[in-house]
Amino acid sequence: MRWLIDEMLPPSTAEELNALGHDAISVATAGLAGTDDESVYAEALKQSRVVVTENFSDFAAIAAQRLANDDPCVPVVLVRKSDHPRSGALPHHLARHLHQWASENPNPYPGPHWP
Repeated sequence: MRWLIDEMLPPSTAEELNALGHDAISVATAGLAGTDDESVYAEALKQSRVVVTENFSDFAAIAAQRLANDDPCVPVVLVRKSDHPRSGALPHHLARHLHQWASENPNPYPGPHWP
């Protein structure tokens, strides 16, 4: 699966996903650090990537608005860091969680997902 890891999450999550056979980049490596959520979403759309974020309100609203307008839309996977071990193990555990979710959802529908 093609992923775009939002800047609220560790960029090394993308490296962990790549090691599991995915095509993942982080907002930082995509040159989008500090940009607004609409720009991040637009880049995910341009590259056909699933957005992974902890920013529930903003990305769910962007996806909902795009769906309501019948605009092109990508899946947005909403995660909570607090659901995973803290410390340096977060990228590893988050990547494993996303890998499992991708295995169970190989063709996710556009819009928000709560794995």
